Amino acid sequence: MRARASSAGIIGAATLSGYTLRWSKKGVDGSGKCTIAVSPREETAVHGVLYRLSATEKAELDVVEGLGTGYDEAWVTVETPAGCREATTYVAAPSHVDDTIAPYTWYRDLVVAGAVEAGMPDDYVRRLATAGTQQDPDTNREARNRAAIPCGRSPDRALI
Repeated sequence: MRARASSAGIIGAATLSGYTLRWSKKGVDGSGKCTIAVSPREETAVHGVLYRLSATEKAELDVVEGLGTGYDEAWVTVETPAGCREATTYVAAPSHVDDTIAPYTWYRDLVVAGAVEAGMPDDYVRRLATAGTQQDPDTNREARNRAAIPCGRSPDRALI
């Protein structure tokens, strides 16, 4: 997050109950990216990190993340150790959802490494790590993105 918004200050862990994480947002590279969706199962939740951003950097992040061109913005109520808070998040626009696509392996590994680094629950990290993937046909893009994975962690090493 700090690479995209240097003012990003971590507020803390957050849980969005009643939602599930999906890999079904169509990325411009042809792979699945993360989104959230209401879950039919009440016990389902998405874990994440809540950040505080300056208004200027929020506007810049909106452009980088594709607000209005693949993602919509949604207000949600998340649970934090300090109580419930309102937060804004990105949700795949209906026109950009495809449940038949999978993330590239490097993208899944990056999400898993972030979950490990943030101290998310082990069972949640394991579920993320078992997401089906596809190989990125662009080996240069894969190498660039693998370099961004903290400490070179892969899902297998993250869970040992």
